[in-house]
Amino acid sequence: MSDDTILVVGGTGNQGQAVIEQLNDIDTDYEILALTRDASTEHAQATAELGAELVEGDLVDPETLQPHLDRADKVWATINFWAVGYDAHIELGENLAEAIEATDDLDHLVYSGAGDQQSDTDVPHLHSHYVVSERLRDTGAPYTALKPVYFMENWETIGVEDGVLAFPLDEDTHHHQTTYRDTARASAVALDNTAEFAGNEYTIASDLLTLEETADVISDVTGEDVEPYHVPLDEAEEEFGEEFAVMCDHFINGGGHTSFEANIRRVEREFGFTPQAFEEYLRENDWEGSKDEPAHVPGWVKAMQ
Repeated sequence: MSDDTILVVGGTGNQGQAVIEQLNDIDTDYEILALTRDASTEHAQATAELGAELVEGDLVDPETLQPHLDRADKVWATINFWAVGYDAHIELGENLAEAIEATDDLDHLVYSGAGDQQSDTDVPHLHSHYVVSERLRDTGAPYTALKPVYFMENWETIGVEDGVLAFPLDEDTHHHQTTYRDTARASAVALDNTAEFAGNEYTIASDLLTLEETADVISDVTGEDVEPYHVPLDEAEEEFGEEFAVMCDHFINGGGHTSFEANIRRVEREFGFTPQAFEEYLRENDWEGSKDEPAHVPGWVKAMQ
């Protein structure tokens, strides 16, 4: 058991809430602080019901973070690119880094970015996650970078329409996927084992499927015939938005027939759990039979609402 205090930056979002749940599963003696701009919102109250203490602060104003960082032994953070865009994403990461640098003796900092985050990429959110991650590494705090690939939860809103699963992948591309839960599991394990995980980075992936295989799994679980439609890249921007289309172009043309560089076996070996297969995810999230509402609304969709 540990009496560490962990500040969760992004604690009212999908990943943050999952991290809080996983931390509680590992050690109920953790004191968990969930950073929110407004503790009265519905998302904030849902986070409080998970057992976290809501603390108000805003990455736009680093001074509002300081009292909470001063209480924390460890920090988990993510910043939603889709809600703010490229420039603001990097600016908010810089603000967080400066606030951390003004904090004494932080034991561990974990940042959840994106698979394939790198300096040499044409995909804006992969580049900005890289910039933020490297800036946080430079704070000098013991640091772990987690890089989750495409979230299965995205299928909740993309969905199946008239028996068709439409997505901008070609027939040969194998698509690495993961879940909020698996990313949160890895986060909690890393935070609970600082000596083992600090100083390293890990790509979090749980399953690897082509679009046709993805449609087949959905068919098996729902009992309905689902066919894949490989949306041409020149049509993808209108359907999914520019950033999403650029990302899928990277999957098809930049990955050598695999959407992300990832090793599912390494996740299992390093973190000690079996990653969630896509079929398991669907069954756990009520895809059997008819499905009226999504179990999760991804961050990129929330940003567009």
